Amino acid sequence: MNEMVSGAIVFNGERSRQGYRLNRMAMSLTSAENRTRFQTDEVAYMRDAGLHAGEQELVRRRDWKGMLEHGASIYLVIKIAGAVGHSLQQVGAHTAGMTLDEFHARKGH
Repeated sequence: MNEMVSGAIVFNGERSRQGYRLNRMAMSLTSAENRTRFQTDEVAYMRDAGLHAGEQELVRRRDWKGMLEHGASIYLVIKIAGAVGHSLQQVGAHTAGMTLDEFHARKGH
């Protein structure tokens, strides 16, 4: 399950099955009503979505890389990030193990 391509985590069937609950919860955040419920009480929302304690902890810590390693789709991780006010660049920096400034410098921004 530790498949990597050029340092990137491969999202495959096994990983997708592992991250199903997390991905399902993230997908639900496409609804403005659900985002509001999530922002109001993250713990209750995640519990109601069926996330187990480890998955909830990944979200609480904003551990984007951990979510990807657990089986979350990057596209759905971005939905969680947006719901909590984090940008795509912040997620990218975290997953690369960099500060946002380091990430911007590396990407030529």
